[in-house]
Amino acid sequence: MSYITREDGVHFVIPSYRDVLIVKNKGALKKEVEALGQSYGEYATMLRKGPQQYEVAFSPDAGYLLGETVWHHFNRPVDMIFCEAVPNTTEAILVIVKGGSVYLDGSFPVESIPEELVIFLTQQNSFEIYTYGDAPITEKPAEGKFSFDESSVKSFKVLDEPAFANLPLLKSYELKLIEAVLADHGIGVFPAKQLLTVAAVIGGLVFLVMAYVNYEPSVQEVKIEPNPYQQYVDEMVSPAPEKVMTLFIDKLDLLYSVPGWSIGTIRYGGGTVEALMISQGTSIESLMNWSEEHDASMVIRPNGIIVSFNLNSPTRAKPKEIFPTKEALAMFLDRLSHVYQGNNVSLELGQSTGPFSTYSVLLNITGRSPSGLLLIGEQFRGLPFILEEISLVPTKGLLDGKITLKVMGK
Repeated sequence: MSYITREDGVHFVIPSYRDVLIVKNKGALKKEVEALGQSYGEYATMLRKGPQQYEVAFSPDAGYLLGETVWHHFNRPVDMIFCEAVPNTTEAILVIVKGGSVYLDGSFPVESIPEELVIFLTQQNSFEIYTYGDAPITEKPAEGKFSFDESSVKSFKVLDEPAFANLPLLKSYELKLIEAVLADHGIGVFPAKQLLTVAAVIGGLVFLVMAYVNYEPSVQEVKIEPNPYQQYVDEMVSPAPEKVMTLFIDKLDLLYSVPGWSIGTIRYGGGTVEALMISQGTSIESLMNWSEEHDASMVIRPNGIIVSFNLNSPTRAKPKEIFPTKEALAMFLDRLSHVYQGNNVSLELGQSTGPFSTYSVLLNITGRSPSGLLLIGEQFRGLPFILEEISLVPTKGLLDGKITLKVMGK
């Protein structure tokens, strides 16, 4: 079988083909990817490894890459072995990473796993090893088990709980139809965005010229009464929090895929996502090239190397009525209790302004996955909240930090 199905129904795929493609232009890359797809499967992933390099994987099945997802879950060590016994079977999940690339992944009979590992006894290794359950790998020599020489082991950890059940679902490692994957990388698609931008500029210039030619000064004075609800309207046309959080998680997933770099902290504010990046031994030039390829900016600041994105989240329609503040808060807290239990919210009443009032809301985030954060974001849907700031620290695939918002209403 080319995939392993988790209890929640998610397929973790063992691709039929992995490779690093070196290309000089997108046309040649498109042809090569399509040709490989005909041989190895219609579903694929593409991760950029350098200015002219893509790491690709192909499979006849949709799902998420098994080896890469496990590797990411353990913070992408250079050399890694993961072995987890499958309950009520004689098999175990095995993932081997060498030099930062997946060497082997899949579900194997327990008795065959030593055969897969014996080749490494003759090599210089520095494995981070993770096991769970009755795995056939031990730190110390034991009868019927496989063990490495101490010089080949950087660390050895027996996990307290299974990792497979908690693997994150990352878009970077999702196998999709080849056409969609190419489109995600701007390969083989019509450059409509650029043409629309040019057309908009030309249209704007024509409008300005015509307005200037037909301009006639007016001497009539019109007294406009101030709208007491104008501040509320201005605030409520800001991007919806659930939309911001979806786009934020998209950028987080993208940053997780940067080769040779990890995320120290990530923050959203004022329409911009900024991440403090930490090198795992990779050059700054490689990060700069990656940033250029992904419409990001990279700067070096006193506190470190920052990669930033403009989020470009769409704004909301103008509100037609004012939602009661306390009712909005109560509705949100009731919704939140179903997806994130505990005392995680702090409130502070702000100054009442005209016919409406404002509460500041601080949402503490502890040990949440990206998908869990998306669930939290969905609880804001349709409510008069304004997302002001997200500040998070990723740790082993989970997120800690805070989200700052405000809610406005009657």
